[in-house]
Amino acid sequence: MKRLVALFILLFFFTLNSSSQVFKNLNLALKGGASLPVMEFAEKNLDKGSFALTGFHFAAEINASVNNNFIAFIESGMTLNPIDVGYLGYEKVKADPFLSDVYIRSDAFQVVHLLAGPGYQHIINNKFKLIGKAGAGLFFSSTPYQLYKPEYFLLGPPYYEITPSRDVSFAYSAALFFIYNANPYYQIGISTGIKRSKASFDFYSGSNLRTEVRNITILDLSLTLILRLYDSTIQ
Repeated sequence: MKRLVALFILLFFFTLNSSSQVFKNLNLALKGGASLPVMEFAEKNLDKGSFALTGFHFAAEINASVNNNFIAFIESGMTLNPIDVGYLGYEKVKADPFLSDVYIRSDAFQVVHLLAGPGYQHIINNKFKLIGKAGAGLFFSSTPYQLYKPEYFLLGPPYYEITPSRDVSFAYSAALFFIYNANPYYQIGISTGIKRSKASFDFYSGSNLRTEVRNITILDLSLTLILRLYDSTIQ
C-alpha cells in the first residue's frame, strides 16, 4: 500500500511537470470547516452505523491551471468526527439484556485523506468563478479509542476498552467551489464537497478476530484561502 501511495503521488507530479510549459498558474489552497457525516457513517445502529457527529476538517491543496478551463490538483487533509456516546450507550444497553447502564468515553473518528484529480473552472467575470473537481486516492482511517464503564444487573467487569483499528482504503471525491478574486495574489471562497470510502477494521478479543466493514461518507462545508504561487500573466 505504501508503494501505491508513492506511485500515486509521483504520477501526479509527473503529469504536472509534463504540463509545466503550458500551465498558467500554480496555487496553494488552504481550507477548513464543518465535516458532516452522511449515509451509513451517520447512522446510529450497531450493525452498520458509526454514530459519527458533525466535526471539523482542514486540508491543503496544490492546484495548477492547464488553461482557462482545466486544472489539476492534489490535496491532503484530516477530518475528525466525534462520536455520539449517548446514543451508542443506549444501543448497547438495548442489545444486552444483562446491561443496566454504561458510561462511554470516546475519542473522535479520524480520517486522513490523500486525493488528486482534474477540475473544471467557469469564469463568471473578472472577480468570480466556479470550480468543479473530481478526485480519487486514499483514506487512512482510524476508529476511536473508547473506554466503557458498564453497570450489570448481576456481575461483570468494572470497565473495558476498545483500542483503535486502522485501515487504508480507496476513496473518491467531488467538490464545488465558489471563488472571489480579491487581487492577483490571493483569492477567497466557499466550497462544499463529498468524500467516500469503504474501510475494513479488525478487532481482537482474546484469540478471536472480528472484522467490521464501515462505509465512510463525509460532506464538507469549507472556507477557502487560495494563495497564488506562480502566474504566467504577471511579470
